[in-house]
Amino acid sequence: MSCMLRVGGVDLNIDKLLEIDLKPDSFYKKGEYRTKKSNHMSSGARYLVSNADFSNFEDQKKDAIRFLRDNANSIKLIMSIPELEGAELDFGINRRDVLVQSDSLPAELAKLAGELGIDIMLSLYPEPEEKKKGEEE
Repeated sequence: MSCMLRVGGVDLNIDKLLEIDLKPDSFYKKGEYRTKKSNHMSSGARYLVSNADFSNFEDQKKDAIRFLRDNANSIKLIMSIPELEGAELDFGINRRDVLVQSDSLPAELAKLAGELGIDIMLSLYPEPEEKKKGEEE
């Protein structure tokens, strides 16, 4: 699950959200168990946008464009829920071992997300240890 659409809000009515045709990969309700020491402080849902590998940012971007186009009407309904506080498209990508890492988003993706009111986030993760070891040999 390298690219997810996350939506949420403190007073979000999760049942209303679940009535929309676009079904989440997972969801949580305010007050429900989160960890041994805390409960969720808000309600929200996560939608799988791309399951391309963390090292395949190009396919994640293509999948995201397709997802936003194909689901625009449902996303507009989600975004119209008054209690919704925000939405973000989160790309999980491998952090390369370089001095500077630059990753770009196509204008079409930025435009689609912007028109729908969705923020874009890049979450950088270290490369798996197996890959690092294989590169050293």
